[in-house]
Amino acid sequence: MKPTISIIGGYGGMGRLFSKLFIDEGLKVIVSGPTESKGVKAEKELGVVYEKDNNKAAECGDVVIITVPIEYTPETIKEVAPHVKKGSLLMDFTSIKEEPCRLMQECAKPGVEVIGTHPVFGPRLSSIEGQVFVITNVSGKKWLKWLKEFLDRQRAKVIETTPREHDETMAVVQGLTHFAYIAIGKTLEEMDFDIKESRRFSSPIYELMLNLIGRIIGQDPHLYASIQMENPRVLDVHRVFLKTAENLSKVVKKGDEKEFVGIMSRAAKHFDDVDYAMGMSDKAIASLVNGLQDLKDLSGAEVSLRHIYSGQVHTGIIRKVTAENVIIDEFGKESELKLSNVQILPDGQRLKNKADKFGTVSRDFSVILNDGADEGFITGLVSARDNVTSVEIKDVYKGGKIGSDKKSVCFRVTMVNHRPRETEGQIADFFRKIGGVLR
Repeated sequence: MKPTISIIGGYGGMGRLFSKLFIDEGLKVIVSGPTESKGVKAEKELGVVYEKDNNKAAECGDVVIITVPIEYTPETIKEVAPHVKKGSLLMDFTSIKEEPCRLMQECAKPGVEVIGTHPVFGPRLSSIEGQVFVITNVSGKKWLKWLKEFLDRQRAKVIETTPREHDETMAVVQGLTHFAYIAIGKTLEEMDFDIKESRRFSSPIYELMLNLIGRIIGQDPHLYASIQMENPRVLDVHRVFLKTAENLSKVVKKGDEKEFVGIMSRAAKHFDDVDYAMGMSDKAIASLVNGLQDLKDLSGAEVSLRHIYSGQVHTGIIRKVTAENVIIDEFGKESELKLSNVQILPDGQRLKNKADKFGTVSRDFSVILNDGADEGFITGLVSARDNVTSVEIKDVYKGGKIGSDKKSVCFRVTMVNHRPRETEGQIADFFRKIGGVLR
């Protein structure tokens, strides 16, 4: 029997993302939360069932997931956990693990399995393929197997650890990283520095750094405040970072090049795999440069672009490409998209998108060919033409008035129903050029 999923706080970003994934697997999803307007909207847009009362939602779920802001997680666990039925799974989507795991275990009924989790990505994604999903198992058995199988089908990268190890690591992975980038962003503000103008002078590394800073400071500040303030180990990391930055500044002020070189060399030695870091950053830089050039090379061509966050696909003709944006003419409607948010889809996907949008239509071409002509090979050539979705040989006729050295082949060509006469004329012209005679 397929489990019912109850997501407490499910009309928020992460709840909406996982609701879609569960619904795509044919599961019933209940979302709960106090704001009715958000719940009703999620019900209409996602196909979930909205329940205002968290406890009622928990009572109905075989899998109960708590995904609320970090600062509200403890009180929500205390409220909801006692209502989770025996034999069910209670889990959370929180970026700290020790306290939530302890509370879930303490507050849930005997017989309820508890698994702490941390999806290490944001809700803007349309897929979690390749994304890190951390599991800190407390008492999961049957449901641990179910969760791993679900994540495997989604092609997520699963990491298993303890709540303590998770929080110690995240104090650096998130606590230090976010703190440093937010501090740099604030520094640029304090200096009243013209960031847009500076991009004219930027190296690829500087451009990449700006994009990473913008990615952090452009997201929910309440979430990032909670990540900094709710993990008690973060402050220890801050102290080391600030002390190190102050010492490095003193070295620069003194002009002590020997010490500066020593600091940098020792850090590189501790870093260990510098070559790997160089290679990965080279790929990121190449992606920035090549992505822009690829789209410039396609100016005037018809392409399909997928928005990497919403998953929406835009099919049309590239009209203009700038350093930051691409303008695509979607068959009469122009859209301006950020280069950083789109990827070029394979040409076969472009054709499928057009067929989905406009539908298809079939045309029969009766062609007289030399008897030695390979109609199967010709079928392949026609199939490769733009706007053609399939080609089949409907009939082959020999003899009669055609002559002993000729044959009549009827090709059924299915094409996108967008300017079909134009496509039909091009195919007819192709048959004439290979020596065929249309009947």
